[in-house]
Amino acid sequence: MKLVKLSLVAALTAGAFSVASATPVEEAIKDIDVSGVLRYRYEGANFDNDFPGQRSNLMTSRQQHLYKAQFNFSAAIADNFKTFVQFDYGAKDGGYGPNVIQNDKNTLAVRQLYLTYTDENIATSVIAGKQQLNTIWTDNGIDGLVGTGVKVVNNSIDGLTLAAFGVDSFMTSEQSSKSADGTYYVGDMGPIMSLITLDGFPGNLYGGAAIGSYEALGGDFNPQLWLAYWDNVGFFYALDMAYSTTIFDGVNWTLEGAYLGNAMDNDYDKYGIDNGNFFGLRGSIEVAGWDASLGGLYYGDKDRATVTTIEDQGNIGSLLAGQEIFYSEGSNLNGDLGRNLFGYITAGYTFDEIVRVGADLVYGGTKTDTHSGGKKFEAVARVDYKYSPKLDFSAFYSYLNVDRDHDADGDHNAIRLQALYKF
Repeated sequence: MKLVKLSLVAALTAGAFSVASATPVEEAIKDIDVSGVLRYRYEGANFDNDFPGQRSNLMTSRQQHLYKAQFNFSAAIADNFKTFVQFDYGAKDGGYGPNVIQNDKNTLAVRQLYLTYTDENIATSVIAGKQQLNTIWTDNGIDGLVGTGVKVVNNSIDGLTLAAFGVDSFMTSEQSSKSADGTYYVGDMGPIMSLITLDGFPGNLYGGAAIGSYEALGGDFNPQLWLAYWDNVGFFYALDMAYSTTIFDGVNWTLEGAYLGNAMDNDYDKYGIDNGNFFGLRGSIEVAGWDASLGGLYYGDKDRATVTTIEDQGNIGSLLAGQEIFYSEGSNLNGDLGRNLFGYITAGYTFDEIVRVGADLVYGGTKTDTHSGGKKFEAVARVDYKYSPKLDFSAFYSYLNVDRDHDADGDHNAIRLQALYKF
């Protein structure tokens, strides 16, 4: 089974856009590669009156339409040099109600702009400018955290990608929102990252990664090692290992495990923020169109806030299940108060390699020294339809139940319909 892993080469060395004033328009257009994404989402959610705890990180809108468009232009401008620019448009409509969201002031903006230099003799690329970070602690999708800095990627060793990066600013405004009452918060960065980034920016982020892809014991072995230092914030480290093989005729099996940890600066002790530790393990199997997985997670502290990821759920989605449970109070991976223990099972069937129907079941709980801990359960039903190599449709329904230790239990229901076109 082919593992879908983080690829720094694909994510970071995409080419560029530049047109010299003396170049004829016809030639300039001919030399430009154009790609992009168009995405539409419909979301709806509701809570029962007794739902306990903070709701803001869950899907909260009773009815909402969300739009995303990205247009990428890349081209070679000289020997070994490429530039890249990405235009981004994001908007949402509130449907009905007194706080209908207006989009009349939304505009197309430059989201990424960087220059790439590649020396094929030493299999090394240098990428400088405004670019999506694509680390294990940040989202690797189309909404991932953008920063301004330099990355160096080397592939001179067979089966191994080495990378180093330095970032001196984050585009946190893209992860930011305002609630209906005008309160400012950084949604995807989490409450703790909001504190760190808004309470005086602490410093630059420096790091490196070693990402391997090897054939071993009749299968594929994919290890990742990540190290980073965020000036005046802390030291971050992560190890992810995945192994996949065919154990019987037509039976594909994968085992993945990861540890993410950090040592936070002592200055954050006054905010009640402690060092974080995350452990995740997942085993998956595929046979004759069927797929299933079993996994578990352990992270957090019952009396201190901790951080696992910098933005949203980072790039550890292959170790997660469910849809809303890890956005509930006490369980946010991007920073929260609570010790979490979860187990999950997923299963599905794919018809003619086009339509998959599946379900996730996640059970566990959050332990705190306050009244906010409790048991949690989520059931998710999913449908994914691959209409063509470029166009996908998907939908899910999520039912989340939270039973607080010292409060009534409550339910949360959420639905999402999505169309995604990549060109």
